[in-house]
Amino acid sequence: MKIALLGDTALFGRCSFSGNSNIGDYFKHVSDYLDRFDYVVCNLETPFSAKKIAYGAKSAYICSDQENVEILKMLHVDAVTLANNHIYDYGDEGCELTKRLLESNKIRYFGVDGQDLKIELHGNKIAFTGFCCYSSNPLRAVPYGQKGVNEFDFKNAEEILVKNVKNGYFNILAIHSGIEHVNYPSLDTIDVARLFSKIAPYVYYGHHPHVAQGIEQYNDSLLAYSLGNFCFDDVYTSISKAPLVEISENNRSSFILEIILVNNSIKSYKTTPIYIGEDCIFVGRGVTEEILKQYSSVLSELSTNEYESLRQKYLDEYYDKRKNQRNLVWFLKRFKLRYFQLYLSNRQNAKRYLQCVKRYL
Repeated sequence: MKIALLGDTALFGRCSFSGNSNIGDYFKHVSDYLDRFDYVVCNLETPFSAKKIAYGAKSAYICSDQENVEILKMLHVDAVTLANNHIYDYGDEGCELTKRLLESNKIRYFGVDGQDLKIELHGNKIAFTGFCCYSSNPLRAVPYGQKGVNEFDFKNAEEILVKNVKNGYFNILAIHSGIEHVNYPSLDTIDVARLFSKIAPYVYYGHHPHVAQGIEQYNDSLLAYSLGNFCFDDVYTSISKAPLVEISENNRSSFILEIILVNNSIKSYKTTPIYIGEDCIFVGRGVTEEILKQYSSVLSELSTNEYESLRQKYLDEYYDKRKNQRNLVWFLKRFKLRYFQLYLSNRQNAKRYLQCVKRYL
């Protein structure tokens, strides 16, 4: 069985019908490539919304028009994970509409309301489970089984993993976690992924950083910490004509993770580079095997201190770039109640992260 896992997928801007008059041509190359797989899964970051009434306190909101569900079909997507920090950007209306549209178009989903996805295909039994970590500052993250985004709680995820293994399923855990725009996962993320591998072989399917991160085979498991962006565009807010997040070369370059499963075991895997271009998504151009080896080798070759120093260097560069964009006008535009609420929300998410993840490591 041949599976394709795709990174952060956002159907707006140039990646939507309204923002791209040649949308068919834009996705044709990658669509033709994905047609060869038995099962295609992506992390759907944009809820579909009709009312477009923003919910909660966020620095930026993203959503998609209903017609763009056709793009998922164009890309041969069979299922999506909704466990991410944007699926509730437009509240219950956006999330519920998203679920209805997916269902009516026969695209399965998991990662919300305690819903997983179990399939049996070509002699394999696979359980897809989606979680959103508090490190990504999600909206409406709730304990597994309640209405909302499946929070990532280490103990709960461990119990689900064990239960699925006992029932004969191979696990693929889709985990939305980490810091954006940095090519090296945190030590916490690495520890979590490796600890799960001691239970049974599985696939760690990581997303949220919007850039590619390393891959390692560990205890017969495949740990892909971040697949980067599959399709994304610049993110704007209502308070500035300049984008809040402008897609960089690092954001444009990513990869498709391809896995061959035989009798519930990973037979092989490969990565295929993709690149978000102006006129199309290129297959074969993007994060190459050599680049991934650079990101991957440090996961095991460096000491803890060396790795932290390397990662901190990239974090400092990213934060310095953000600070340089902030002047008095920037702060005055954000002197609003919503940004105070955002600060409080981030504080609460940090506390929940300690309770759900950090205390188990």
